[in-house]
Amino acid sequence: MVLLHPFFRGKELVPSEGTDPRFLQRAERNWGFVTGGRYGLDHPFINPLALPREEWAKLGCRRALVTVADLDTMRDRGRRYVEALRGCEWAGEEAILYETEGEGHVYFIDKSGGAGEKAKKEMAAVVSFIKQQS
Repeated sequence: MVLLHPFFRGKELVPSEGTDPRFLQRAERNWGFVTGGRYGLDHPFINPLALPREEWAKLGCRRALVTVADLDTMRDRGRRYVEALRGCEWAGEEAILYETEGEGHVYFIDKSGGAGEKAKKEMAAVVSFIKQQS
């Protein structure tokens, strides 16, 4: 499994999201719009850490790579996801975190930015991960 800058949120702010309660209000409003109000911020669709630990054992992959960017507000959620994989009942062999410094969420999509070399390095890490046999 490869997750590039996963879009995770939750009802409790994490350090990379700051401390402004308006941030959480905007996240709830946006997520409510996306889901037609059907799911809250602690639904496993957007907050996989809300899943009961026994559910993690059902994850159907042996290896996981999660990439994040150091200026992304969702960075700490990606980090916590990797930590949770490493410490739960998932039967996987490895969970790897790849972090790009000095960039924001999905920086590699912006073709006008100067992040080309960083994007190439991230893609090389993904390709290497996929090609690995364990």
